[in-house]
Amino acid sequence: MSRKNKKKTGNGAGTISFGTVFLILAGIFGFSGLIKLLVFLGLSALVGSVVRIMAQGLDTTTQDQKRQMEKEAQEAAQAAAEAEKRRKADVLEQIKSDTGSSEVDELLARGRSVIQQIRRENDLIPDASLSAKLDTLEKMCGSIFQAVYADPSKAGQIRKFMDYYLPTTLKMVRSYRMIDERNVPLEEAQSAKRRIDEALGVVNSGCQKMLRNLYKDDMLDITTDIDVLEQMLKRDGLTESELEVAAQQAKQAAKLDAELMRQRQQQMAQQAQAAQAQQMQAVPAQPVPTFDSGVKSAVTNAYQQAQQHVPSAPTLTGIYYPSYGGQAMAQAPQKDQQ
Repeated sequence: MSRKNKKKTGNGAGTISFGTVFLILAGIFGFSGLIKLLVFLGLSALVGSVVRIMAQGLDTTTQDQKRQMEKEAQEAAQAAAEAEKRRKADVLEQIKSDTGSSEVDELLARGRSVIQQIRRENDLIPDASLSAKLDTLEKMCGSIFQAVYADPSKAGQIRKFMDYYLPTTLKMVRSYRMIDERNVPLEEAQSAKRRIDEALGVVNSGCQKMLRNLYKDDMLDITTDIDVLEQMLKRDGLTESELEVAAQQAKQAAKLDAELMRQRQQQMAQQAQAAQAQQMQAVPAQPVPTFDSGVKSAVTNAYQQAQQHVPSAPTLTGIYYPSYGGQAMAQAPQKDQQ
């Protein structure tokens, strides 16, 4: 009964008890005064309170105890929910139904039994690395069994795995657990444990490859269906044409090329600026040449030579102009004196 129902029941019982006691006292002693009436009411209320508390249940637990009890109840409910969730998610629980083939059912039942034994051995092994590998093995074996359960025609692909590989793996796990429990200090025992750990890694790789082979045909069928669907959509004009796709790809390629060209030009400009700045720092400044002295000397010499070769010529006044003398005058022919 819930706490609310207990409280309701207790209140009802207390009221009934109060009325019953009051009527009994009044019937026996009668109503002869106010004091007697007050005494009857007090006794009736006392009895009614006792009955009400007894009906509700006397709660003597402390607040800490109540919180602890509520916490434990909540944890128990969560644990039960998690266990149910794991049970529903457990692949071994999902393949207990008949497949329609007694041979396949026997094969799967044998596989479930071996995996359950490996699970129990795993619970007794404290090594975290080995335990993780066994968890992986259990999950992959469950997926393998589920593939065969969904398609019993695949049972032949796992027969050797079921007849040899899985029982041998169980035997190795048991040996590892026994060596670990007995704490054998011999080097051979430790070497055996290491080899078992390595062998489990190889077994997991084999299980993964087997699982891939089991679903290979299904994946091929899915790919074929997708290809056929795409071809039908293209034929009915319900997808983009190849020309539109090519144009879109060309547009994206042109945009990418333009961006790459811009980045390349920017990089070349930066490199040129850096090279120019480096060259200016390395080459010293040279003086600007002056040509005044050489030209002036050449002009002066030419002028002097011209003056030496110019002949004297008479002017209208009979005066020779200019009269420079020099080599020209000396070489001029002279008239004979008569």
